[in-house]
Amino acid sequence: MKINFRSILAGLLLVLVLAGIVLFAKSRRSVVVPPAQPKVTETPAGHAALKVRGPAGAPVKLVEYSDFQCPSCRLVQDDLVKFFKAYPGKIQLTFKHFPLTSHQWSIYAHQAAECMNRQGKFWLYQDTLYARQQDWAPSKAAPVEILARYAQELGADMNAFGACMADVTVSRDIYAEKDEGNKRQVTATPTFFLGEERFVGPREMQERGENAIRKLLGLPPKPPVEKKPESLAPAPLKGAAK
Repeated sequence: MKINFRSILAGLLLVLVLAGIVLFAKSRRSVVVPPAQPKVTETPAGHAALKVRGPAGAPVKLVEYSDFQCPSCRLVQDDLVKFFKAYPGKIQLTFKHFPLTSHQWSIYAHQAAECMNRQGKFWLYQDTLYARQQDWAPSKAAPVEILARYAQELGADMNAFGACMADVTVSRDIYAEKDEGNKRQVTATPTFFLGEERFVGPREMQERGENAIRKLLGLPPKPPVEKKPESLAPAPLKGAAK
């Protein structure tokens, strides 16, 4: 698998900057159960399987390329929740990492989310990152302690989490998913695929995405939705292929 130099560099920077997370974990020893050698470098395919929400037999299979610091990615979560409620058992969603270089703290959040994925807590953590995006995203410094606090609140093994946050192979796995998105010509976040049909941003999911889902399910289309504010525009891609 081809990994470019920028991806490796990002991982090395994480090792240097995020190693402080280990100190955070040690300062919370009263709530941490010391693990044996933490497993943080299993095969990417196994971890990818954990970032799937919905039954394997669902007729509708959505793939989402998303950035945790992207406001539009946060906004579209409400639509996804509505889809799951409106079509119970009919939708399966697969999450793919796509951190934008224009969002300086995004890679930190993706690293933390992937580390929580390796503890089987990805969806709880991704929901937290989006729900509290306006708390950590505007930070003037790398929000590593905030991200660690979210992990602790969700019952993470903090020793394993700290080791994972400083693991270059984890960042490589994240960038491997982004490279996959680049090959699919993802140009903004969030981008969804339903088969080969593409939907970019909350507005397209509202205006076209749900009717594509209904078509697959043999249901009649819904009437056009009322136009939404421009805040629903997807986050433009900057330097995705770097």
